[in-house]
Amino acid sequence: MPALDRVLSLLPEVVRKAFEDETVSELMINGPGRYFVERGGGQPVEVEAPDLTAEDVYAAAIHIARPLGLEAGEKVPIVDARLDDGSRVAIALPPVVQYAAITIRRFGRRQFSAEDLIEQGSLPRSVYEEAVEHLRGRRNVLIAGGTGSGKTTLLQALAGVIPDDERILVIEDTTEIQLEAKNLLQMEARDLAGSGLSIRDLVKASLRHRPDRLILGEVRGPEAADLIQALNTGHGGSLSTIHSNDAESALVRLASCALQGGEGISWPVLCMQVAQAIDFVIHVERRDGRRAVSSAVRVLRAQGDGWETRRFWPLAGR
Repeated sequence: MPALDRVLSLLPEVVRKAFEDETVSELMINGPGRYFVERGGGQPVEVEAPDLTAEDVYAAAIHIARPLGLEAGEKVPIVDARLDDGSRVAIALPPVVQYAAITIRRFGRRQFSAEDLIEQGSLPRSVYEEAVEHLRGRRNVLIAGGTGSGKTTLLQALAGVIPDDERILVIEDTTEIQLEAKNLLQMEARDLAGSGLSIRDLVKASLRHRPDRLILGEVRGPEAADLIQALNTGHGGSLSTIHSNDAESALVRLASCALQGGEGISWPVLCMQVAQAIDFVIHVERRDGRRAVSSAVRVLRAQGDGWETRRFWPLAGR
């Protein structure tokens, strides 16, 4: 696994100093002199970096790739990696881009509790209390939103209410979720493509490890079909995230992903299964540099080719 210190040593001091600032959550290098940082989930801000050359960025990219056994360059222009401090790195090299580009997303410096999010105004207390009631009642919660909207942060905060004596199994593409549960098993799909394994394979395998609850970092494809079946067969009180534009469309997205499983299930039957699997949907969004819950709905039942939901938050008139 590449070392963060060694990677940063190949870059100018202005870049290194940014990562000494614990408020920096993301670092974006778009090419020579083009450098942005994001602090605390806010809007990325450009930083003056006249000494940042194309050669600097390319050298850092190569150093990240080599320990992973990747000869980054024209044949491997796209690389996803993780540094030794847990930070996630995305690399793009020519000919995909004009100049080498690196985006480093930091994890693990600070874990936000539900109370932290409530105090920041990111999580309405009523939404939190409703989610807790669902989880304690072994009903399932889906967190929806766009990239960088705070889905994983909210998921982790809500997972903290799961009883300590229950077995939790976490499945992620790249490990981000950090829980202090005693009986915890975490599976990571990163770097499994060469072995022919996928997130869906991990979801299927996870059920053989007797979890009380499943946490799926993000639903992206056919694994949704297996997740839905698991949630309907004894794994209530589970959590997952999914990309969507609002709470209601998260159900459509989940069902559409499940269709990729190729099980031949009709859409009305799938709608019924989704309604049985998901009880509460929370949508988060990033607006004006701030991450916060934008809406939450209760899922009541399947209705024709869709679902009957009831808006929980915001209340009418807000």
